[in-house]
Amino acid sequence: MISAPATVQARFLGRELAVDGLPVKGDARIPFALLLISFAVLGTTLLGFNRSPLQILTTVVATAALDVLLHLLLRKRLLFPLSAVISSLSLALLLNYAHDPLLMLVPVFLTVASKHLLTHEGRHVINPSLFGVTTTLLFFGDLITSSPSYQWGGSGIMSGFIAATALLLFLFRVGRHMVVLSFLGFYCLFLLVRAWFVRHHIPAEVLIVGSLTTPPFYLFTFFMMTDPRTSPPTVRGQVLVAFLVALLDLVFHSAQSLFTFFYAAFTVQSSRFLLLHLRSLRAQGIASWVRGTFDGQLARRATVLLLLIASAALAWRLVLRPAAEEARATFHLEEVAAVDAGIVLPHDGSLLTRLDPRIAHVAKWVLSVGASVATGDVDQDGRSDLLFIAPLASEGHRVSLFRNQSEPGHLHFERVPLPTETIDRDMVQNGYAATGLFFDHDNDGDLDLLLPVDFGPPRLLTNRLVEEGVLRFVDATEGSGLESLYVTGHASTVADLDADGRLDVIIRSTLRSADDAGRRLNLFRLPEPEFEGDRRMFAFLHNSWHKADNGGPTEVLRNLGGGHFERLDARELGLTATHWTLALSAADLDADGDTDLYFANDFGPDDLYVNTGKPTAPHFTRVEGRFFGEIGRDTYKGMNSTAFDLTGDGCLDIYVSNAHVPLLAEGSLLWVNEGIDPSKGMVRFTDEASRRGILNENHFGWGAGAGDLNDDGWPDVVQGNGYLDDRFENGTGRPSEHCPSFWYTHHKFAQSGPDIHTYADQWADLRGYCIFEVERRRVFLNRGPDAQPQFVDVRDAVGLKSGENTRGVALVDLDGDGRLDIAMANQHGPPSLFLNRAEESTGNAWVAMELAGDVRHCNREALGSQVTVTTPDGRRQVQQKQAITGLSAQGDRRLHFGLGVLAPGATVDVEVRWCGALGPSTRYALKPGQVHRLEMPTTTVGTWFIP
Repeated sequence: MISAPATVQARFLGRELAVDGLPVKGDARIPFALLLISFAVLGTTLLGFNRSPLQILTTVVATAALDVLLHLLLRKRLLFPLSAVISSLSLALLLNYAHDPLLMLVPVFLTVASKHLLTHEGRHVINPSLFGVTTTLLFFGDLITSSPSYQWGGSGIMSGFIAATALLLFLFRVGRHMVVLSFLGFYCLFLLVRAWFVRHHIPAEVLIVGSLTTPPFYLFTFFMMTDPRTSPPTVRGQVLVAFLVALLDLVFHSAQSLFTFFYAAFTVQSSRFLLLHLRSLRAQGIASWVRGTFDGQLARRATVLLLLIASAALAWRLVLRPAAEEARATFHLEEVAAVDAGIVLPHDGSLLTRLDPRIAHVAKWVLSVGASVATGDVDQDGRSDLLFIAPLASEGHRVSLFRNQSEPGHLHFERVPLPTETIDRDMVQNGYAATGLFFDHDNDGDLDLLLPVDFGPPRLLTNRLVEEGVLRFVDATEGSGLESLYVTGHASTVADLDADGRLDVIIRSTLRSADDAGRRLNLFRLPEPEFEGDRRMFAFLHNSWHKADNGGPTEVLRNLGGGHFERLDARELGLTATHWTLALSAADLDADGDTDLYFANDFGPDDLYVNTGKPTAPHFTRVEGRFFGEIGRDTYKGMNSTAFDLTGDGCLDIYVSNAHVPLLAEGSLLWVNEGIDPSKGMVRFTDEASRRGILNENHFGWGAGAGDLNDDGWPDVVQGNGYLDDRFENGTGRPSEHCPSFWYTHHKFAQSGPDIHTYADQWADLRGYCIFEVERRRVFLNRGPDAQPQFVDVRDAVGLKSGENTRGVALVDLDGDGRLDIAMANQHGPPSLFLNRAEESTGNAWVAMELAGDVRHCNREALGSQVTVTTPDGRRQVQQKQAITGLSAQGDRRLHFGLGVLAPGATVDVEVRWCGALGPSTRYALKPGQVHRLEMPTTTVGTWFIP
């Protein structure tokens, strides 16, 4: 039997009021609430839920407070909000939202309002949690989605626990076991039908296991459908409802909906709500129906409804979605076709066909990263040249260097030959270039080239310009110490870790180098099975969707000079993680003069390693918060890492792009650097991407570049988006107009456990499918930290109309006019080039600096040096010179500062804190509108130089 909540009398503010909803003995809500609380505790401590205790507490308090308030206003009675606590915990467990706990006020409002306003004969007939979840997904899906099932551990253990506790503590108390049993029966029957229809695309066992082992499904089945107030009491009614929900679930699946059982149950309950009122209207007449429906309090209910709507609209406008004033774009991005600029880079996707045939169905996923762009003046003519790495380009074009012959307003490049025959000739033996970066490894004044590869040793190409007077690269890998490595090197950079004036190499492999049998991993030729049923060669994909730790190790190569590198033990240096790293920043994040490392990881939290060693003996300590939302306990799809002072406080922040799409309402991170935490002695970061307007919602984000596009003194962010298309399968050379989406299949597959998704042979066939293809890029204009929001997307205003599957994004002055242009590397096609055109004279000034170290203490490129620019009005800007500026990208090697409006003849105060163990600083008074070459002096701190 169901024990009804009790009502007692109590005094409140001097008045005698009834208190409804008090729990009684046998109240089924009590075990349900305790169960949900235990799930919340487990989720935030052990399971790695994408939410913090503060976010869950905010949801609970807001729901309970609003429920009590509405009950008091409408019924003039107090309420013990146990049901509200249950509803709020359901929301917190079933919904996923991007960073900001205030976002959960949206489903809270919808849930509680439905309970009090959508009633029949004084009782709600639509489960409030179901209403809140469904309407949120329908109308606010750009910011909030359903929680990914993999957060619960990716196995059937939690599902079994939910089902068992429901049976023991809840189900038979409420007398709704037939709705559960019949729904599971109908659902399994229709699931077999679905599995038969998609059997050629996805293995039946993957679909079945993935669908039947998801904890949200069992929370819905055992607790949401069994709500005594909103489910039929009779066996016949329960069976009918179960059948209708299962049938509608199948129908919504045919439309490739991601949240089918929520939508199905909502449709059934909403239909019942309307049917009950239609019956009442027919039986009572309109006047009696109005009086009965609104309990004789029509005016009060209407007033409360209007107040709720007004409050929600105000909260949405001021707190959740601040309205950005119209940003005035003072520049225009003019796209220049790569071929018109002399950059011929044909793509045919032939590399996809070179992989082992046993993984051809998943080749597109495996090769979804790699398009990169690097900038550097390799011929020392004062213009930035471009290197493009394009794994899916035609043979002979996968590593392409283009010499810059541009003039202001006109782009023109010429190809420079490179000695890449080794990796072009035999990819099975030597791998293929995964990215590329310029650095002066021998401190001779010209830029050399490092080519980290996938499935092979990195290649070192030395520039012979200084020695021979002619631009020419030679392969210097053999004998350098690099030839002994075996990497998948998308996340690579260089930095002087030991302050000896030479640049060291850091490579974090995305994939591990060998399988469980110790056989080397090479996707061009996987190992053959050694016994019947041997599948070890396929177990190279991520072993978790949110905490994968089967990635590759970190390789640290100390530069000994003379073209020789010594391999150090990264674990002894403290770099112990083996996560799926895609991007890597090397910068001084805690302002102590040495290099720290930030690893942006896919399928798990990122890694921040702070250098806590001595200047000449580095050692790294991982910084990790206690709960979600803190550094090291972040969202799960880190695609980019850009270290830049985006908030104007002189500290380097970190911008990490991410996916914000159905199933993954995560979005970008903006780790704002708050300096040293005195209680811990470590640098402290707070994520403010949502509040500052740089979440990149509704896009699949990849590389990003930071720089001042309009020279107003505030750095902007250019974001690359877009994932995979079908242009290499359809034979047209361009994506299909109506390409079928793989995301629906991916959603089902992501619900499976690691025993399935770690193995490539279990994946569905991606050929002919697309995933958030050819998305438009974004330009986040920085309006300064005092504006709300700080960043506004102005891509329409500046003319960024085209879309692509972009990876690396580099901001660089290509035509020498003093404005930052944009070069983007695209995964499936030629690069995108954009010239920055000023639409009108803004009066904004700029200054740029090219730094050169003394070689003894500071490397020739002066990587690691920090520049502070102070304008006459006292505004300060800080930049550090870094090798890598984002995912697969090297931006302008000159440090470009926008200065805003300056008085005629004004100079700017520039302080350079040079790299090296001593970290000396030099001050300059520089004229704006010029690129200045600053060389580290032999003396001394605090000297003024006026070029």
